[in-house]
This record gives sequence, C-alpha cells and structure tokens, in this order.
Amino acid sequence: MLKKKLAMTTLAAAAALLMGAAQAATTTITNGTLTARINDAGTFAEFSSDSTGSPAGTPGLSYGGVEYVNHGTPISWYRFQNSVGDVTASLGSNPFGAITFGAGTTAAVSLAFGSLSFVQTIAITAANILSVNVSITNNGADMRSVKWGVGFDPDQGISLGGGYATDNQILGQGSAAAVRASYFGHDVTLRNTTSASAFSIAAYIDPYSCCSPVDPSVALSAGQLAGHFLAGDNSISLAYDLGTLASGKTASFGYEYVFAVPEPESYAMFLAGLAMIGVMVRRRTSV
Repeated sequence: MLKKKLAMTTLAAAAALLMGAAQAATTTITNGTLTARINDAGTFAEFSSDSTGSPAGTPGLSYGGVEYVNHGTPISWYRFQNSVGDVTASLGSNPFGAITFGAGTTAAVSLAFGSLSFVQTIAITAANILSVNVSITNNGADMRSVKWGVGFDPDQGISLGGGYATDNQILGQGSAAAVRASYFGHDVTLRNTTSASAFSIAAYIDPYSCCSPVDPSVALSAGQLAGHFLAGDNSISLAYDLGTLASGKTASFGYEYVFAVPEPESYAMFLAGLAMIGVMVRRRTSV
C-alpha cells in the first residue's frame, strides 16, 4: 500500500509540474525537420478527428516536409488488452482519459489516473528519430494476459488518388522487432527499443486492412519472420506481451519512429527514371 501511495504521489507531482508549465491541448513538437502533433490521448492528431479541423496533409507526423499520417484514411493507435477488457485509442478516442502537455519544444507527456496509471513520453531524440516511452502501473487487482499494440497507416507524401500503397517489410522480431514502410525512398521504421528479456515482442504488417487498429494477440501469433514483405495499403505495428501485471507493479517499454529520405544521387536517378518512362509513353502514344 505504501509503495502504491508513493507511486501515485510521484505521478501527481509530475502532473502538477507539467500543469504549471503548459496548458493541456493538442501539442506540436518539432526540430524544424521532424514534426509530430500529439492529441490528448497520446496518438498522432489525425485531420479527420482533430478538433482544430486540420486539412488533409497537415502535419500529424512529418519529416523533411513529407506528411506520413494525414493522407488517405489517417489512423494511428495504441491498444491495451488484458483478461477482462480491451481499450483502444484511435481516431480521437481517449479511453484512459489522458491529457497531453507540452514540455518544451521536443517532448510531450500523456497522463491518466485511477486503477491504471498511464504515462507516455514522446520526444525527438535525434534529427530523424521520434522516441516513445510508456509506463503502465496497475493500482488495482492483478491483471493477466496484458498486451499492448501500437501502429499507424503510413501514407508518406501520397497525394489524393495515389493508391496509398507502400512497400512494407519486417526487419526483425523479438528485441530487434522492427517494420519499415517505404514510398519512393521516403522511409519510416517503427522499431522496438525494449529488451526482450521481460516481453514477447512482434513487428507486424496487417495484410487485411490499412485503417483498423490491430489486435496485439493477432500480431504476436502471426509468425511474420524477418524479410516478410507486402506491397500495399497496409498498416504497420508493434505488439508487446506483458504477461501478468501484478497489483502495484509497473510495465515499462519503448519504441521509436526512424525516418530516412533519398540521398540526392538516388533521388536524381529516380527522377531520371520517371522522365525516361514519360518519353517511352509519349513514343508509344504517337505510333
């Protein structure tokens, strides 16, 4: 009981500190090249559900001037599961009643209180890396079969009617769990940063849907091995099996979004290839 009270006191103190420094709201963090807009739930602020009414292409998650979320059907989510319930934060829903506060220009924190304490810290930790760290504290009875899933539909730079297909590949599993989505050299990799000693961790490409939150149980049991590849309008995600979360215990884990853009030489070759295709099409049309 004492440990539980100390944990809640620490969280309450952190919340008070943040409340004194900033107002709760959709928060934008940026280094000028990488930009993320985080809503109160702690997911990326999609244009279709954001209270500010942002138009398509407005940054939810962007890098190098290319938007990765707010094209097509924008969706990002996290999903918390245990033996007695399943809650999903997606498209504006906020099941934990979390509040996001800006902490400077490069971090955001989401907190919620009750039988479950949820703390999520999102920060730009390198020029091309957005890092997320999550802590879940159980303040009630033991929870069994606890799982967590996180993911989004990558549509980087794809304009309306572009088909929204990306090249998606599993790069690793377990502690090396990572999945990459590419479109004309604009890459984003969602990868685990947690040791696999305490968790079972899986990277996953949804072969069925771009825009529905993935059940972490499905991702964990899918058996997609490193090298697994799908080209299409697919979501990418990570899933964590946290096992039993006993009363008073905390599960902590992390992941990050890593971005890459074409090298100037590669981009020039790509443009030259497009020009060549255009010439060939014109020749065939004129025959």
